[in-house]
Amino acid sequence: MLRELGPELGRVVTWAASDAPAPDGELGAIFAETPNVHKWLHYLPVYESALPRDRPVRMLEIGVARGGSLQMWRRFLHSESVIVGVDIEPDTAKFDDPSRQIHVRVGSQTDTEFLQRVVDEFGPFDVILDDGSHMNSHIVQSFRFLFPNGLASNGVYVVEDISANYWRPYRDDRMSFPDFTKWLIDAMHAHYQLARAEVFYRAGGEHRLRELKVPLATTLVEKVSFYDSIAVIHRADGQRTVPVSVFQ
Repeated sequence: MLRELGPELGRVVTWAASDAPAPDGELGAIFAETPNVHKWLHYLPVYESALPRDRPVRMLEIGVARGGSLQMWRRFLHSESVIVGVDIEPDTAKFDDPSRQIHVRVGSQTDTEFLQRVVDEFGPFDVILDDGSHMNSHIVQSFRFLFPNGLASNGVYVVEDISANYWRPYRDDRMSFPDFTKWLIDAMHAHYQLARAEVFYRAGGEHRLRELKVPLATTLVEKVSFYDSIAVIHRADGQRTVPVSVFQ
């Protein structure tokens, strides 16, 4: 890593810890008042910027744990939003509260038949948040299925606690989620690999390509944002169109 960063970016420096409180903002205040929830504090501003609040949404959270995060989202999101949690532990079913539009279903995040039933019942989802097992293979498997099959147009898919991908107990597969997203970013740019010159995308040009054979991901992934231990992948509105270059 240090070699690839180069001598300046790879120069080793001292990094001090801080005992700062939760960040300012509405979600920070809600988080401070909500019991039984565990989040890294630097996630909160990411959620505030990434999650839509101006309209009712359908949110799927993978990983219910002690139920606190379901209560946090209930307070933070639009009052008419539907919040769905899935977890492999049967005891989490006690957090099911349909009267408040909080629903919990018990099953594995790697069981695509289970996930499809959840999507059929409540989806498609405007927000999917993976706070589940943190196992490398589980995160990737869930994303591969839910991003194309369970996430609505203009939806956001959030994967948190990517830090666990660097810890041996969670590395059940050689490919971590950061590794996977490198391939996802390549897929975003697959059309440039097919025609390696700008002229093939130029408006009005005789060589402009009108149809291309690309992976489905090329047409669906609008944006990939990385923060410390958390990634936000945006799905396009419908399908992306082939980019156009204008020469004038």
